[in-house]
Amino acid sequence: MCLILFSVNPNDHYRLIVAANRDEFYGRPTATADYWEDHPSLLAGRDREMGGTWLGVNRSGRFAAVTNFRESPPEPMPPGSRGALPANFLIDNPEPETWLQQVVSQGREYRGFNLLVANHRGCHYYGNRGGQPQRLTPGCYGLGNQLLDCDWPKVVDGRQRLADRLQSCQESDDDLAAGLFGLLMYAGDGREFSNSFIAAETYGTRAATVVMIEHSGNIYFEERNFGPNGGALDRKKFRFRCNDGS
Repeated sequence: MCLILFSVNPNDHYRLIVAANRDEFYGRPTATADYWEDHPSLLAGRDREMGGTWLGVNRSGRFAAVTNFRESPPEPMPPGSRGALPANFLIDNPEPETWLQQVVSQGREYRGFNLLVANHRGCHYYGNRGGQPQRLTPGCYGLGNQLLDCDWPKVVDGRQRLADRLQSCQESDDDLAAGLFGLLMYAGDGREFSNSFIAAETYGTRAATVVMIEHSGNIYFEERNFGPNGGALDRKKFRFRCNDGS
């Protein structure tokens, strides 16, 4: 059960702030965040089983992420890998609106998904289990494994905690990132789907990521990785300036 809390154009300094957890089986082969050897402009973790990613940025200042939609597996199983969607957007640098319409036409090739894509002109959402692509207005959003801003407690409460955190955003990047990771570590209050962070023996939160993209083009990307029962592993931090406005 993954979680993406994000804010579109929260203030005059940032155009996008993202705090995201990737939940997965610990045994699934995964590469932690880095620049890809075969696509050096792409910074993301990588699913070594299918070759795609769950979240990433590129040197053009683009962002993309995907979550699975919680449902019974369809029959027959669609052939497409959902992790290819954010990877292709970051590799090919298409126009978001045009590209998402192509994704709509191919939606039946994938199991249920929610997709976020962003460039300097805006942030867009599309889920192949409901509606058409939409350009998101400024504000705070939450995305889990249902549609955007569903009523799961970790989504509803997470959005509010993010909004509260950003209300008076005068912190340094490092201090703000620490606060955003705090949101991602929330263990819940006993309600179903209230815990942002999952710690178990075989399945749980494997990566927590904070991305902050400034209007100026500066990008902050930090990933923290975890093993069975939530044991902390390595951390990786990247800072760079995007090379153009696309």
